[in-house]
Amino acid sequence: MGYSADTPYFSGLGDAILLAKDFAQNDDCFIFLSDRLPMEGYSQILLNFHQNICDGIINVKQVDNPKFYGVIELDVNNFISSIDEKPENPKSNYAVSGAYLLGMNMSSRLFELLEIQSKIPLENGQEHTLTRIIQQILEEGFKLKINEMKREILDFGRPESLLAGNRLLLAEIKISDPFYETRQQSGSLLDSKIVPPVFIGKNVKISDSVIGPNVSIGDNAVLKKCILSESVIGDGVNLKKIISSSSIIGDYCILESLIKKSITIGDSSFITTTKSNSF
Repeated sequence: MGYSADTPYFSGLGDAILLAKDFAQNDDCFIFLSDRLPMEGYSQILLNFHQNICDGIINVKQVDNPKFYGVIELDVNNFISSIDEKPENPKSNYAVSGAYLLGMNMSSRLFELLEIQSKIPLENGQEHTLTRIIQQILEEGFKLKINEMKREILDFGRPESLLAGNRLLLAEIKISDPFYETRQQSGSLLDSKIVPPVFIGKNVKISDSVIGPNVSIGDNAVLKKCILSESVIGDGVNLKKIISSSSIIGDYCILESLIKKSITIGDSSFITTTKSNSF
């Protein structure tokens, strides 16, 4: 992470991990990516690491389109023989699934290689990756195995996978009041219909709207005269006369009079036909 003038840029996962060098270089390192959430948790990867004679474990899942991910290839003894980042012609369908447990006997070498890589100048669009470093570690003889996830892994890195993850989470959680009848009684949900499953955050006000199914709404939002389904709505949004499905609306957006499906709108966006910045 750095800045060019006042614009932040991300130099890659490798450099992000390097920031932890002083804390972790002589210890076991557990690295997980926040945009990947395994439904079965991380306990199995820890168990596999302690049960196997290896230097580390990489979390994987078999997927239909591995070219969108880092791809693992195994040897005849089920050790990892190679790792390749988003290959055009994947050698397997084992996709890296956002978690790595690297033992203390290799952590010092990991950070040495990350440090060397960080000094390589980057051209436009390039990154200092973790994948390249792991491949070098494999070539140096370290032994890594996989932990294969069986249940779904929620991938929040792309709009379509974020919406799919939202559906899975809503199917898993148990909401004691799925129609939010208590909110109707309190007055924060007026003349509106909830079609479960729906998650509504704290201090949300909804009126004259139809919400659901598969909609998650963050805290402190205000929705008036909206029809929303299969969507994720951020914190602090203010929506009026919005009809949409399969959409993602970021935090603190102000939107009015919009009929469109499959939209992705970033944080603090302002799209309205009125002259003021609030309703």
